Amino acid sequence: MKKIVKIVAIVVAVVLVAAFVAPMLLRGKIAQIVKREANEMLAAKLDFEKLDISLLRHFPNASLDLKGLTLVGVDRFEGDTIVAAQRISVVVNLMSLFGDSGFEVTKVILSSPAVHAHKLADGAVNWDVMKPSDEVAEETPAEESSEPSSFRMSVRDFRISDAAIRYEDDSTNMRFSTAPLSLRLRGNMSADRTDLDLRLTAQEMRFVSGGIPLLSGAEAELVAVIDADLANNRFTFSRNTLRLNAISVGLDGWVELDDDAVVMDLTAGCDKVQFKDVLSLIPAFYTREFKNLTAGGELSMALWAKGEMRGSALPAFELKTEVRDGSFQYSSLPKAVTGINIAAKVANPGGVMDKTVVDLSKFGLKMAGNSVSATFYATNLVSDPVFRATAAGRVDLGAVKEVYPLEKGVELGGQITADLKVSGRMSDIEKNRYEKLGA
Repeated sequence: MKKIVKIVAIVVAVVLVAAFVAPMLLRGKIAQIVKREANEMLAAKLDFEKLDISLLRHFPNASLDLKGLTLVGVDRFEGDTIVAAQRISVVVNLMSLFGDSGFEVTKVILSSPAVHAHKLADGAVNWDVMKPSDEVAEETPAEESSEPSSFRMSVRDFRISDAAIRYEDDSTNMRFSTAPLSLRLRGNMSADRTDLDLRLTAQEMRFVSGGIPLLSGAEAELVAVIDADLANNRFTFSRNTLRLNAISVGLDGWVELDDDAVVMDLTAGCDKVQFKDVLSLIPAFYTREFKNLTAGGELSMALWAKGEMRGSALPAFELKTEVRDGSFQYSSLPKAVTGINIAAKVANPGGVMDKTVVDLSKFGLKMAGNSVSATFYATNLVSDPVFRATAAGRVDLGAVKEVYPLEKGVELGGQITADLKVSGRMSDIEKNRYEKLGA
């Protein structure tokens, strides 16, 4: 009996020693693989402070932690940190480390990653870090190029926590940022077909286009179960909800990835959204005494997209939105804005962006004894915009302070009275052919 106990004790001791010693032996090998693969594929500088390997943390799988990872641009983006992460944790099938069939990854966790995407005015982007395939082929010996990849993905759990995302487009003066962002994606991605359980949350979203803030401090959440046919790259949406602040939108349909094209048949919509929830998306309202704002009225929205998106070609799509009997009033001000009615549509029959039609068929409101109404229609948006617009009403600028809290020191005065109709082409305005305009 004593001999059996001794044998068991020796076996346990050997296993424990192996569990602590093996990571030390494997650490150099895996670090070399990571850096070698990166250097062969990337036209950027990949580095990390520390690599840890554990056979016990996720036993019977092995875990690999990269701490202090950075991806820094080169050439025109020299010194531009594209990606940084406090920690990246990867769980690998332990047995796959000792074979030649490749490493099987089952879990990936990114902690506090920061991503900065930057597009210059001439169209160059800092995230184009993959070397051309012919360049990679030149660096890879011929006898190695025919061998299968030593990496295969079988992720069942992918997580991102406390991410910071920033996008800058100098060509359009567009900016987007959000922090923190969290993502959880579960599913068997090595199977031909699986259900992907997705939850995404993004806070403090800010979106600026052309120097105009369109979103500020907004919050978004996507909860989705996706039927993923991975063999055919087809993804079917069911039981999905996208929330932007308090506005929830249902999503249905499917998307299929076909080489360099995306084929889709999608619908989305929401009914009877409270008008105050809509105002919460507008920075001018949300940042100024929003908690003291009362509002009435409802919004509805419907969106569909069907067809193929390939290069500059667009699928057919239509977005319709309507505000009915909207109103709002700040508790600190004496008067309200009432009678807000809006009907708008953006549609494209499929093909190029130039076919897109923007139609604001109804816009009207009443404000402190003033009333305003307007319409707008435009198409050929890229080549030569064709437009028609109307505006009618009377606005006493001095009454604005009775319905909206102006900044300190801002004073408005005067009256605007309009009864206007105008139509024509943008090219006629640019070339001073005013006789061709209708006014």
